[in-house]
Amino acid sequence: MAEYQLTVDNRVILRTEDSVRIPDDPANRDYAEYLAWVEDGGVPDPYVEPEPPDTSPTVEQEIAFDHENRILALEGKPPLTFEDFAEDRLR
Repeated sequence: MAEYQLTVDNRVILRTEDSVRIPDDPANRDYAEYLAWVEDGGVPDPYVEPEPPDTSPTVEQEIAFDHENRILALEGKPPLTFEDFAEDRLR
């Protein structure tokens, strides 16, 4: 692991030891240190795309979804898809 890592737009550098984000501002002392490190042969780690978040419903969301559809069935209305339920009620 290198001392620095590139970020998604390469306009901010991540210092790996303390997770400080350093903007590409020549007046910034940390950025000047990064540039000196690169000039001395340092190579930053590349940007790594984060894992996508788990979007599967929680147990609580599944229970609420089932409950909502039971109520709709008692009212004689068509059931919701989980996508419609999440869009309307989980915000």
